[in-house]
Amino acid sequence: MIDRTATRRPADAPPTDFADGDALAAFDLHTAPGHLLRRNHQRSYELFSARVGDVMTRQQFALLLTLAQRSGSSQNELVGATGMDKSTLKEMLGRLVLRGWVERERAPADNRAWTMRVTPAGRALLAELVARVAAAQRDILAPLAEADRPVFIRCLQTLLGIGAPMG
Repeated sequence: MIDRTATRRPADAPPTDFADGDALAAFDLHTAPGHLLRRNHQRSYELFSARVGDVMTRQQFALLLTLAQRSGSSQNELVGATGMDKSTLKEMLGRLVLRGWVERERAPADNRAWTMRVTPAGRALLAELVARVAAAQRDILAPLAEADRPVFIRCLQTLLGIGAPMG
C-alpha cells in the first residue's frame, strides 16, 4: 500500500548542505504542484491496477470508453475528446483493433480518414470493467473529506481548461 508519511519531511531530518537563503534549500517538493501531481499519478496507477489488473491500461480504458460514447469518431475527434497526443492515440487504437475491441473503417466523406467503433467484445469488456474502474476512482478520492471531493475534481478540471473556471 502507499506510505503517506513519506510525503512530509520529518522534523528531526538531518540539516541540508545548503547555505541560508539558498534557493535549493528553500524549494519544497512537497508543495510543488508538478511533483505532487506526478506522485498522485503514480498513486492513481497503483489503485487502478489493483482494481483492474493488467487487462488494460487507464489510457486504453479512457479511449475505449470515449469511443463507446462517441461511436464513429475519427482519430482527430478522439484526440480532442481524450487529450491524448495523435501518435499515442494511433498506436493505442492499433492495439485495441488487434485485440478485437475496436473496428475501424474508412470515413465515407474522406477516404484518407478512419472512423472507429467499439466491437461487441469491446463493449462487453467495458461493461465488465466499469464498476472496477469506478471503485478505483473512489479509492483515489478516499483520503479526501466528502465535501472536498467535488472541489478537488473542479480544481483538476480548471487546471486542464475544462469546465467552468474557478473564482
